[in-house]
Amino acid sequence: MNYRFLKKTFFFLFLLYMIIGCSSNPYKWESTQKAIYNSYKLQTGDIIIKDKLIDDPVSWLGHSSVMISDTHIGDFPMPGSDYYTISVRAWLNEPDRKVIVLRYPNFNQEFKEAFLKNVEKYGHGKYRTSFFKYNDTDFYCSKFVWFLFYKTAQDLGKNLDLDSDRGPIVFPYDFLNSQYLEQITL
Repeated sequence: MNYRFLKKTFFFLFLLYMIIGCSSNPYKWESTQKAIYNSYKLQTGDIIIKDKLIDDPVSWLGHSSVMISDTHIGDFPMPGSDYYTISVRAWLNEPDRKVIVLRYPNFNQEFKEAFLKNVEKYGHGKYRTSFFKYNDTDFYCSKFVWFLFYKTAQDLGKNLDLDSDRGPIVFPYDFLNSQYLEQITL
């Protein structure tokens, strides 16, 4: 069989899975405007998931990011872009989007201090997709979020995998079915 054909077929199936996969969950989507209004409720470590936009193929996977302070997001926004920090109010300023905010209930002071050290250590570089989620040099939006929690727990002698399907790639919607996260009502 032709290698090029296999590559294209794999890519098509992968894309199809990313578009339709992980779409059911028990959470209630909130408007970004409501999230901006209630941003005072957000805390360091909160995970924010943006919904998919049907008319924008770049958003078909959703988007996720993490609060690196009580007012700012750390984000790997898209392929070719560098990691950056931005105020949560500016990051949420997309009136047509919906969001879900998730919180790890065991995010105590000890976890927070180790988490922020890992943000400092791994929050750099360009967006790069990787099929190896344990790799500590290639990050995209949801892998960065997942890796920060995974590595922080590991540093504290614990096991934590927020990826609900435990696949080699972490998608933003994989957080929605994680047994370790709960939704924060805005």
